Amino acid sequence: MLASRIPLPLPLKYSNDTPEQYLEKLMSFYREHHWLIHVLAFNFVTHREWEKFPLDWREALMRRVEEAGDDWAFAILDLTSTNSDYSIWPESLRNYLETARDLALPREVDEATLQQQQNISKHILAGMNDKKIHEVKLMSQLVKNVADERGINSVIDLGSGQGYLSRALAFDYGMEVLAVDMSEIQTQGAVKFDKKALKSQGVKGDDKEQQPNLKHVTEKITPENVSQVLERWSPDSSQDKKWLVTGLHTCGDLSPTIFNLFAKSREVSCVVNVGCCYNALTTSGFPMCEYLKEKNDLIKVGSTARVLSCHSPSRWIDEGEQCIKAFDNYYFRALLQELLVEKGLSNIDDPPRLGRIKQNKEFVSFVKASLKRLKVPGHIISAEEAELHYLKSKEKQMDKQFVTLWTLRCLLAPVVESIILVDRWLYLRDSIEQSQGDNKGVCMYPLFDLSVSPRNIVYVASK
Repeated sequence: MLASRIPLPLPLKYSNDTPEQYLEKLMSFYREHHWLIHVLAFNFVTHREWEKFPLDWREALMRRVEEAGDDWAFAILDLTSTNSDYSIWPESLRNYLETARDLALPREVDEATLQQQQNISKHILAGMNDKKIHEVKLMSQLVKNVADERGINSVIDLGSGQGYLSRALAFDYGMEVLAVDMSEIQTQGAVKFDKKALKSQGVKGDDKEQQPNLKHVTEKITPENVSQVLERWSPDSSQDKKWLVTGLHTCGDLSPTIFNLFAKSREVSCVVNVGCCYNALTTSGFPMCEYLKEKNDLIKVGSTARVLSCHSPSRWIDEGEQCIKAFDNYYFRALLQELLVEKGLSNIDDPPRLGRIKQNKEFVSFVKASLKRLKVPGHIISAEEAELHYLKSKEKQMDKQFVTLWTLRCLLAPVVESIILVDRWLYLRDSIEQSQGDNKGVCMYPLFDLSVSPRNIVYVASK
């Protein structure tokens, strides 16, 4: 598996770079557009964010909006398409668009990878939607292949949730699986799905011989306590027994935890992981590699950037109307902040934290719901005042400016994500440097169909 894969597939334009050289180019582009990455919806109007674009960008973009008429939003969303014609734009804007597109890691899965997926048994499909079935098919097959190559039959599924991947590995592939989650609710839910799967097969609860070797436990596993946890739940474990640790869409710091477990514990010799939810990362989860830690003063990927990295601009054009409607609540926040600042109810540099507000089709109803959330009397901004404010902003085309800026900003998401992904790859590469194993190696590549599962990069490592 590792021998047949390019360890770190870089974009074609940067294929001759070392990982460190490529990472430097990512960070350089990140720093150059730091202001755009860290634009907050609330500040769009009050901080005059649109005016920070070069004048020739603004003129060209608004000219395109006017030419498109009623389809202006789709014309702007077309910027996210890899097939978009960037030659029509001013040179500096064209350079931005092309660099944002060409610099990010490749995300399209190759056909050979998709053909590797095996069907999973009908009796373990309960609870899974089409997206999860696609992911479990490919992930379980990959875990099995990696384990077989290394003579391993025992798997720790960390952050196992409802146990979808765990059941595929235990029921369909006959592996010993220790499914670990920190939530007792998730653990109990997984056990219920197990019982349902066994019942559909006609297996009785007291028939031990037909039971899969699968245990769901509520634990927190660390490199320091993994030996004790394995001894407790896998009585036949010995110092010589090796485990593969895996996790499917492990949120936030859980992916770094899995990588640390692989790097620092003698029991774990392989890892197969797909991460997600970079917005939940903390400073203990990024940066991981020494190369970035040494440059920590030069590259700060804060919470705003981590949230941005979870966006998938490649899907915006497919989502169409749904995507366009989603812009409204962001734009409404910007208009609300302008009103609040005008009335002395908000600091221009410290927007209020609204949290999630139910999506409203009208600005007036959004203002009403927001004032209630902020515990501000509703009469402070009347419905008439809110409606007039909204109509004036439309006359100035501020809504179109907002959508355009937000689209250009979103194109940076894959660049930020690429920094996080390469950081993890470098950490794994460095962690096995002193290993004496014949099969040592690390690779990362797209595993899932991008249109189905945007967080589709898998890491495979052995020491």
